[in-house]
Amino acid sequence: ETRLSDSKGDKNGAEKGKETPPKDLARKRDTRAGKDPKKEENAQKTESKGKAEAEPKSKENKAMNDKVKAMEKKLMGKDKKEEEKGSVLKKDTGKEHKEEEKSSALKKEAGKGKKEEEKSSDKEKEKEKEKEKEKEKEKEKEKEKEKEKEKEKEKEKEKEKEKEKEKEKEKEKEKEKEKEKEKEKEKEKEKEKEKEKEKSQVEAEKAAEEKREAKVGPPKAAEPPKDDEASSIFDELIEKVKNNDAEVTEVNVNNSDCINNETLVRFTEALEFNTVVKVFALANTRADDHVAFAISIMLKSNKVLTSINLDSNHITGKGILAIFRALLQNDTLTELRFHNQRHICGGKTEMEIAKLLKENTTLLKLGYHFELAGPRMTVTNLLSRNMDRQRQRRLQEQKLAQERGEKKDLLQVPKPGAPPKGSPKASPQPSPKASPKSSPKSGGAP
Repeated sequence: ETRLSDSKGDKNGAEKGKETPPKDLARKRDTRAGKDPKKEENAQKTESKGKAEAEPKSKENKAMNDKVKAMEKKLMGKDKKEEEKGSVLKKDTGKEHKEEEKSSALKKEAGKGKKEEEKSSDKEKEKEKEKEKEKEKEKEKEKEKEKEKEKEKEKEKEKEKEKEKEKEKEKEKEKEKEKEKEKEKEKEKEKEKEKEKEKSQVEAEKAAEEKREAKVGPPKAAEPPKDDEASSIFDELIEKVKNNDAEVTEVNVNNSDCINNETLVRFTEALEFNTVVKVFALANTRADDHVAFAISIMLKSNKVLTSINLDSNHITGKGILAIFRALLQNDTLTELRFHNQRHICGGKTEMEIAKLLKENTTLLKLGYHFELAGPRMTVTNLLSRNMDRQRQRRLQEQKLAQERGEKKDLLQVPKPGAPPKGSPKASPQPSPKASPKSSPKSGGAP
């Protein structure tokens, strides 16, 4: 088709080229016609000549044109046939295009259906996911509820445990109270027994004295009371302590039946400014808080006493704390014993003792059994601390003695008038008469 169109174009161009000369000539003639008559005549002549010459040429051109037209017709017929074929082909291709469009439309519809299915599937998946999320949330809520229930159960268990502990503590307190009551009852029973024994002994002594008086004759003058005898017995020792007698380095009135609190207070007053006595033992002498307060006053001014024994007396927690407060102003006492008192000190006094001992650096031995574990541990640690400090002091003193050439004297560390180590001595002033509890008179037994 392109070749045919090209050939048609060439032919048309040739025809135009052939047809243009006469037209151009006519135009030239027309332009020249109105100018000059001479020129018009010349033009007519030339035209006549040109016509005569152009006639044979025009005939040839006509023949050529006819041939060209015939050729064009043939070519046009062929072109028409080819165009018909092309139109048929175009129709076929149009049908194919329509079929393709229909198939594409079907495909599009199928794609839309698939998309709709995908969308529906996505929606279903989202719904399923939402359902799963809701289920998970419900599970989490259930877990939280279970955890809260477990926490509540644990809290209830802890409360029950605390209640049980409180009950146990109350039971222990009740047991302690019962024990204290039993102890008090036992003590009362012992007192009653002692009173009965004393009454029986007194009755026996009275009977024996009556018999003696009956044998001897008129009655003798009444004997002075025992308290006066006790005061007269210890007067000499008290005077020696007041006068700083070098022989008296220990005051021991342990287990004395005929001593009273007034005499013990007099001893403490005598020891206040004494510079010789180092041991003061008054165990089992029925000493009470008055004696403890007197000892606390004495410790503030005495700088020589190293040991005090207050075991088995009637001192309460107030008196014990007064002694420990006095130790804050005393740096010589190394041993203090106050075990087995009639009144229990209690937890508060034990805690206070532990606090007061933190500021003391000289006490090394403490004769008391703490009921609470906390104060017991703190006091043992403080005593071991004081022992370490004293050991360090001794080492420093030994080093200084080595430098001064006095090593032998300081290694023994004896002090003038110090008593030898060991058990405490017996009381230097025994009672004038044996106690009626221990040795009743012969012949007077019931």
